[in-house]
Amino acid sequence: ARAPGHSAKVLAFVPAKGGSGATFLSTNLAYGLAQRGRRTALLDLNLHFGDAALYLSEARPTQTIADVAREASRLDGTFLEASMMAVGPNLWVLPAPDDPEAAIDVLPEAVDRIVSLARARYDYVVLDMGRILEAKPLRALDQADTIFVTLQTILPFLHDAKRLVTLLGNIGYSRDKVRILVNRWEKGSEITTSDVRQSLGAEVEYEVPNSFAAVAHSINHGVPILKGAPKDPVARALLAITDRLAPQTVQRRRGWFGR
Repeated sequence: ARAPGHSAKVLAFVPAKGGSGATFLSTNLAYGLAQRGRRTALLDLNLHFGDAALYLSEARPTQTIADVAREASRLDGTFLEASMMAVGPNLWVLPAPDDPEAAIDVLPEAVDRIVSLARARYDYVVLDMGRILEAKPLRALDQADTIFVTLQTILPFLHDAKRLVTLLGNIGYSRDKVRILVNRWEKGSEITTSDVRQSLGAEVEYEVPNSFAAVAHSINHGVPILKGAPKDPVARALLAITDRLAPQTVQRRRGWFGR
């Protein structure tokens, strides 16, 4: 139970283009936040083709967001948490439905209710978004404190990222809310960080390097890279982002007399 008036920070990850790595980033950063001792909920809002749960566990979910949405009229925080997968200490996942047709059962009002309840019950709510910004995911995006636009430094990604950033502004999201996250960054790339900044009119605030083998192994085994390969450059970059999102509090050690 959270204190009255408690509201989680809501972080939404939106891919500029398919293959941007938004699901990998959102799941691993959710895991990192949970490792910090923050109660974290990961909601898979890629309703037709979401697979965020596979990135964190090999277990099959017993319930999905479609099942929860059908019970929206009697939904509360306890019911929501009981319907989610507990994939580790402080980390719960509400998966997308296996059957894309089940997304029909997820109404915008239900999405709004689920995110609102999660905000009141957890410290962080991470939204793994799909590319299609229709009424349902937009109800969740309305509650986001930060929107991470994820892309790679390849021309089609940059082109779509520019259109996405423009779209987000046109539908009313402040530029201060949008953060640019470059995935699979490589030194010496033809498209530089400066090129991305100039094209999007926004600073690149986060960069995650390319480490294909380690990332593929992490995904194939359903083990977060922060757990399976903590010394990999990708894990180190994700850890640095986690530190920025949820700074660790350092307690000074008291002396003998104080103890």
